Amino acid sequence: MELILQVFYSVFSGSLLAAAIPNELYLFGCPLLTLIAFIPYYLIFNSIKNYRQAFLCGFFQAITTHLISSFWLAYFKDFAILTLGASAFGTGMIGGFLALFIYLPFSSSKKHNRLNQYTLNQNFFDSVSFRILYFAALYTIYEWVKSCGFLGYPWGTVSSAIYKWPLLMQLSSITGTYGITFVLVLLNAFFAEILLYYKESEEKSSNSLFSLKQTGCLCIVLFACILVHGLFQYTIPRKPVKQLNTLIVQQNSDPWKEKTDTDSILTSEKLTDEILYSIKEDEEPVNLVVWSEGCLKHVFPGAENYYNYHPEERPLLKYINEKNVPFIIGGAFLKDRAQKKYFNAALLFDKNGKFRGCYGKNHLVPFAEALPFIEYPSVKAIMQKIIGISAGWTPGDQYVYFDVPCRITSDYKLPAVKNIDLTKTYDQQKREEEQPVTVRLSTPICFDDAFTDIMRPMFLNGAELFVNITDDSWSLKESSEIQHFVIASYRSIEYRTTMIRSTNAGYSVVITPNGKVISDLPLFQATSAAFDVPVYKRVMTTYARFGNWLPYSLIILFVIYSVYSYMIFTESDYIPSERKMKSKKKKKSKLHKKNEK
Repeated sequence: MELILQVFYSVFSGSLLAAAIPNELYLFGCPLLTLIAFIPYYLIFNSIKNYRQAFLCGFFQAITTHLISSFWLAYFKDFAILTLGASAFGTGMIGGFLALFIYLPFSSSKKHNRLNQYTLNQNFFDSVSFRILYFAALYTIYEWVKSCGFLGYPWGTVSSAIYKWPLLMQLSSITGTYGITFVLVLLNAFFAEILLYYKESEEKSSNSLFSLKQTGCLCIVLFACILVHGLFQYTIPRKPVKQLNTLIVQQNSDPWKEKTDTDSILTSEKLTDEILYSIKEDEEPVNLVVWSEGCLKHVFPGAENYYNYHPEERPLLKYINEKNVPFIIGGAFLKDRAQKKYFNAALLFDKNGKFRGCYGKNHLVPFAEALPFIEYPSVKAIMQKIIGISAGWTPGDQYVYFDVPCRITSDYKLPAVKNIDLTKTYDQQKREEEQPVTVRLSTPICFDDAFTDIMRPMFLNGAELFVNITDDSWSLKESSEIQHFVIASYRSIEYRTTMIRSTNAGYSVVITPNGKVISDLPLFQATSAAFDVPVYKRVMTTYARFGNWLPYSLIILFVIYSVYSYMIFTESDYIPSERKMKSKKKKKSKLHKKNEK
């Protein structure tokens, strides 16, 4: 019965967290629930008696959050058993494994207390403050583990639930999203310890009360500093140095039903024309047109000749040439003909309709775009027959940047140094100096924008603007689109860099460096719009410089504590327990009575 109650608390905690994350009821999430979501989960560790129970509770808490918040993964055509089933089981296993370590200070508390009977001072590792900090640290490590690597899935996280609290989101420029997780879980653990303190009235001690007060002061100071920092970063005026008038097209096509790309291209051309024709002569011309991921189904560079004549109504490359504007369009690129390796790519076409290069998606969706054993020809052939060319994409092998002409603002400053090259004629150097100013942009594709190991190198290597192309329309759910948007918005804050999201069905937006949405398009509608996108001076944030320093630091501290716990366990083996002491006294008394007789 006790185990059933513990599992219920775990499921309840997971359900509260899932309800806080953007869902069909609360489209942008309900951040208030993050303040209580972990209280039931924390409380059960006080009643858990062994590591088997701890694993089960961690497993059910993690898998419940995943299944409820990411239920839309079941709509990924015939891959639901992998996209939802396998990912849920994997997330549950990670949660269960980490719960073993969360239980460590609770399981060792009796041995610690026995040791304290032989010492004058109480150890910090036995205090309430330590349990609170330890719980927050371990759950932060859990979110980092589940969000990294090939199988990484950074959905269902605490940070994705607080979009309505933008001041707290600003912390990510220092710690990434993991600092937000740590602070909110810390508050949950503190509230839970208050409940335990008043519940266990007979076991109240001055040490426990003092430890709670210390932790409360820490929470207040920490939260006040975060709010002051957030208020400053959210309200500080930022002046753009460049402007890129960008036309975003959201064609809202069905990726499963359309066998060819003709309808998608014609729809996108029509939506593009609607905006280009509406621009007046005195208005700024469009500098860039962006279509979403997967618009083109024929493979480049060989398809360049094909799109000179298709679609027959309006051939694509001739259309781009007529518009005299650079285009970025999602498509496929042939990496290796012999081994049939293809990139899920962002393709760049110059204003003359010439294909100039591409960026290949680096982080592929496991079990959907990246399939196990796909390197074997027989497996690859079978999968291509079942789901087509997208079976087993090849991950991109480099970071690619596109320099697109833009216009400058009054805050733009010319280089401080001017070189006069005598090897060039006056006319040659003058023509070079008159070249238009460009903005360097990177094009993370869909899943890419959720991962630090992709976005951080893009920024560090000179990206001034992120242009994300995405197709989440297969999910059929608004909550799916918003969840991806919220996760992507953190990248703008972490690197204080503007992001454009051009999607098939939503959420197409322009996000500023403080996370504000300055322009957007409605979900699941075929529409388009031109946005004057501000480009700001590059700023090296703490997170950009040091990356995931917080989870790494917490792991080091965890290892130190693990060594300490091992030493305590070893030492406690030499200290007799109270039960053993009583049994020895009974035996001695019996022997003494026998001797008297």
